[in-house]
Amino acid sequence: MQIPTAVQRANFRYLYADIFWFGVLSGSTLAFLTVYVARLGGNSLQVGLITAAPGLVNLLFSMPFGGWLQRKPLLPVTVSSLFLHRLGYLVLVFLPWLFPPHREIWVIIVITLLMYIPGTLQAIAFNALFAEVVEPEWRAEVVGKRFAIQSFSISAASLLCGQLLDRVVFPLNYQLVFLIGALAALFSTYSVSRLVVGQKSAVGLYTALLSGNAPGTASSTLQIRPARKGRPSNRLDLLAAFSTWRSEWRLDLLHTPFGPFMGAYLAFYTVQYIPIPLFPLVQVRLLEMTDSQISFANALFYTSLLIGSLVVSRLSQRKGHRWMLVQSGAWIFIFPLLYAIARSSQVVYLNNIIGGAIWAGLYNATTNRLMERVPENDRPAHMALHNLVMNLGMLGGSLLGSALGETLGLRQAMWLAAGLRLIGSYLLWRYG
Repeated sequence: MQIPTAVQRANFRYLYADIFWFGVLSGSTLAFLTVYVARLGGNSLQVGLITAAPGLVNLLFSMPFGGWLQRKPLLPVTVSSLFLHRLGYLVLVFLPWLFPPHREIWVIIVITLLMYIPGTLQAIAFNALFAEVVEPEWRAEVVGKRFAIQSFSISAASLLCGQLLDRVVFPLNYQLVFLIGALAALFSTYSVSRLVVGQKSAVGLYTALLSGNAPGTASSTLQIRPARKGRPSNRLDLLAAFSTWRSEWRLDLLHTPFGPFMGAYLAFYTVQYIPIPLFPLVQVRLLEMTDSQISFANALFYTSLLIGSLVVSRLSQRKGHRWMLVQSGAWIFIFPLLYAIARSSQVVYLNNIIGGAIWAGLYNATTNRLMERVPENDRPAHMALHNLVMNLGMLGGSLLGSALGETLGLRQAMWLAAGLRLIGSYLLWRYG
């Protein structure tokens, strides 16, 4: 049995610390931001814009950033983009002192959009950084431990923040929660900055982005284009980046058997995000849940997700990734359906227990089934198309859900979302 070196052990500890503090951030600021907007009086459109922000920014910037990051030093880029992205969480703390509620909502939306510009860069860079600091033989173990640590810290932070929110006057309670999230983000960023990176070329970064190689998968065959001569290498050439962005989207693949498969994934991502902007509004307005009840529901979801992930990995190996995709995808309608009929927080608790188990299967199956359908000799182009489809679904679903909530009302929109998810399940079965 191979033993990790001292440098590897130190890197693993910093990666575990990073994900622990990111879990605290997720269980505090990220878990309660849309709830806070709902309590400020935000409507489904405003919550939907916050939910749609990652999809919109990723759609515009992921490919240009990927091209620009060729041959850049991974650690400085990752840390600086992490810091810029997470600086926005600190700004949230001060907003109640600066703006009235109706203006604060729109300021939060703008801050969220701006945050995800460096956020897109750090997500790309960290994926490649992780692959460089964790050798292939250790990746499964490190990823597994990080997932367990994250699930624990999200659940614990969510429970603690829920108690704090119920015991402190509004809006100071949310300011304290946002401060906890900002400090956790700072500690997470510090942990990443302590990583020791070997003397490897950063040329694999763009490869990792387009190939979709998660840590531990086979390396890509993408040939990186050399940097253009006569151009400064350290500045972002937007014209060249967007040219690369457009050329990498091989839309001709839609006319191959991969096209219907991507169509099913687009439908799945879209119907997945339709009810997401409406969940906090149902919790706050219709069910009148307290923050501690919302936090308990979140903790139940992530606990169920962690336990479910231990089971579905074995099932996937035995039954196959398509089987897991179809079986877990068949039940995605339950989440909005139970919200549509819910009259108390107990239904939300049950919903989150069931939902955590369902999404444990989907998280596992969607990526693994995708990798089965992508040919190894043309992986970058296929994964770039998937990246486009995923972000379109995230953006379109969030905005469509917001419109349905405003037009039909929350419960009626949930009923429709459940029906649309059934259609998405059928398409996964038919073309997945």
